[in-house]
Amino acid sequence: MAADAPPPLLSPMEAALAGLLHDIGKLAQRAHADERALREAYGGDLAGTEAAILPLRDGRYTHRHALWSDFAIREAERQRLRWPVEVNGARLAAVAVRHHDPRHDDPADWILAEADRLASGLERKEKDEAEEAQGVRLREREQRALLPAIAIGRGAAPGAMWHPAEEASPEALLPRPPAPRDQPRCYGRLWADWQAGFLGFGQHGLSAHRFERALLGLSERLLWAVPSSTVDQPDVPLHEHARAVAAIAAALTAWHAARGATEVAAVKDRRTPKFRLAALDLSGIQAALFRLDGRGGASRILRARSFLMGQTVEAALHLLLGRLGLPFSSVLLNAGGKAELLLPDLPDLDTRLEAVRAALDGWMVAHWQGDLALILAAGPPFAAEQFLPRGQDGAVAEGYRQERAKLAAALDAAKLRPLAGWSGGFLGTGVIPAPFDAAHGACASCGVRPAVAQTPLDGAWRCRVCDAAYRLGQRLPKAEGFALLEATAEAAEAPAALPGGLRLAPWPERGAAARASHAFTRAEAGSAVFRAPAYVPLVADPADRRYDHAGIPAEDRNATGDLMTFAQIGAEALETVERDGIVGRDLLGILKADVDFLGRVFADGLGRDRSPARVAQLSRLLDGYFTERLPWLLSRDFPATYTVYAGGDDLLLIAPWRFALPLALRLREDFVAFAGGNPNLTLSAGVAFVHPKHPLALAVKEAEEALEAAKTGGRDRLGVFGRVLRWESLHATLDLAEALNRAVREEHLPPTFLHRMRWFAARRRLAESAETEATRPETEPRARTGRAPIREDAVRAADWNPKWRYQEARFLDRAPSEAREGLRALLLRALPPPCQATEADAEIAMTIALWRNR
Repeated sequence: MAADAPPPLLSPMEAALAGLLHDIGKLAQRAHADERALREAYGGDLAGTEAAILPLRDGRYTHRHALWSDFAIREAERQRLRWPVEVNGARLAAVAVRHHDPRHDDPADWILAEADRLASGLERKEKDEAEEAQGVRLREREQRALLPAIAIGRGAAPGAMWHPAEEASPEALLPRPPAPRDQPRCYGRLWADWQAGFLGFGQHGLSAHRFERALLGLSERLLWAVPSSTVDQPDVPLHEHARAVAAIAAALTAWHAARGATEVAAVKDRRTPKFRLAALDLSGIQAALFRLDGRGGASRILRARSFLMGQTVEAALHLLLGRLGLPFSSVLLNAGGKAELLLPDLPDLDTRLEAVRAALDGWMVAHWQGDLALILAAGPPFAAEQFLPRGQDGAVAEGYRQERAKLAAALDAAKLRPLAGWSGGFLGTGVIPAPFDAAHGACASCGVRPAVAQTPLDGAWRCRVCDAAYRLGQRLPKAEGFALLEATAEAAEAPAALPGGLRLAPWPERGAAARASHAFTRAEAGSAVFRAPAYVPLVADPADRRYDHAGIPAEDRNATGDLMTFAQIGAEALETVERDGIVGRDLLGILKADVDFLGRVFADGLGRDRSPARVAQLSRLLDGYFTERLPWLLSRDFPATYTVYAGGDDLLLIAPWRFALPLALRLREDFVAFAGGNPNLTLSAGVAFVHPKHPLALAVKEAEEALEAAKTGGRDRLGVFGRVLRWESLHATLDLAEALNRAVREEHLPPTFLHRMRWFAARRRLAESAETEATRPETEPRARTGRAPIREDAVRAADWNPKWRYQEARFLDRAPSEAREGLRALLLRALPPPCQATEADAEIAMTIALWRNR
């Protein structure tokens, strides 16, 4: 290298690792009451290290957390940390710790410094440094919870709530009100766990990709509730800030290397477009997921299909990033079948993206035959200044929101041309040729794609996707994790093919050869990244008497420890009562729910600060609720529930019908706690009840229609039985249903009379709907308002009250004297006089009680 040449750039991977580690000193600093550990580690060299790393202001060295970052990395190296062979560990570590005092001639230093400033939108203020100098309050500051502060004009947000510095867990996701907690001790525990976790994978000689993924997983697990800034923006966690820095640093490094612009002045240039946002979106999920021919094994195939769809996106990300030479840190968001990435605006980026699109479309056609598509789109180039404050109100990263809106428009346009990169050629206006073997015909599971593989487990011939799903479905519930392997892996051990030549194997670890490794439990995950599995129910006893009562043949029951069939799940709704034996109906409840006004929440809910880190945090928290807290909730309180999918902002669950409505109510109550009671962040749901043999696609459509009714009816509601209930009404309805059920079980309320009561409840509802229509003020002619005329049957129903009172009196006269007053109160509660409002839906409550005692 010539004497006047600048120091070399890092690689994009090295820049990402430097970004992930640059602020780890903030955790180390807060874990220590003073700097004795630094003095012991550096000895007489402390002053020299300060001068080499820290900026000097007003006669003192500031930003001392950078010194602690150097300490953290040195301690790991002293304990035999092995950097991946593809990276220069000493060089990236030096760049990481100089991000507040970059050397004047080192473009790599300035790239990381710029990334640090751009990621936060320059939100860090001098108050943080003043507090660091005092060295007290920064050790006590908790992470301010983001969700209670979301505001989209649907009510006043609650007061500040907090997350103490704890390891990520389902319980820790709930924000807490201010309360005395020993935050310094919490920091101490996290620091010890971080050191152990870093060395736990850092001593194995992993590839750079595995090392980076393990570091990302450790960061998300331990740094999610450690505030990056303790004063000015304590709601941005260290994990999200570091990940945003890593993404920006990798993109800047790749751009400057490709353009040959390695001067520091070029790095500081914020007006030249250097970035592009890109997105991958899995399209057609619902249609492809529920394409089943009804020949059995649906629960096994459905669970594995949903899992494979998620891993298809993961493999596509590996393919895209590999073609562009970028680390996984470039992925800003990845949830619910959609990923968002920050890319460098390379000279040939569009050509490379077209090549990736062609490879993905070709794979999707070969495996899914048009049922499913991966949409790849990119927004226009933009400059670094888009990350920074704009406008007189000081809105942070308003430009970044504009770029995300442009990406969304590009994605919508790309969705109009799915599989456009496929070179095979459509027949006519969009038909994909799929030759069938006459001997094997269509797939035994989906019934539409050509059968090309014989599944060893049952001998049936299936398409590639369903064959992999059937074999995976047997092993996933018992697996400890999974790995993505190169294409050379044997199909027997890695049955599922994925885009980019990867295969999926249901094991937690596959050594350094695995492209990625994921564990389903946090304990001793090692280099595997933790990923909570979707909850599914397993068979406890195949000889359960309820299965006999439901008429499930022995050959159609899965064995102990296997996944329950849908018929077995339906039978879980049956109850054993002392007088009548097994009673009830063996039906399923299909529950679909999602977050209300999600577009507005992301567009406006963050207020004036829309930095990449805060957008990513909002996405991660919502996804974390559905992927981690929901399985915990189901396993604890609703263990017979089957998760079809849950992630991003929505879920689809299949439960025994008797538990579906209590589950919906519990889910809503728990989501309210998760949002800190914020009325701006709510959940709507829809429930449909079906027989286990009912076509699943139709059942899901019914639940979808119920959810849409809840949305149309005002949101933050439940659609069920063709009606829309407020959550408070559902609570009262379930209470009434339980009271009615108890009266039936105690033989005080005959089911025949309860049937009669339900008829009167329907008449009351019909009459009251007519009264509401008749008394509604009409400011325009009826023909213009579109108001339907009052139905004749509604008029005839108006006499329900005197007829019911007659029936009620006769019933109470014949009731046992000791139960009469209790029954009188119950009947009045179920069918009060017309002038008396009631929160419960009596008709639904009576239906529940009748179904439970059939």
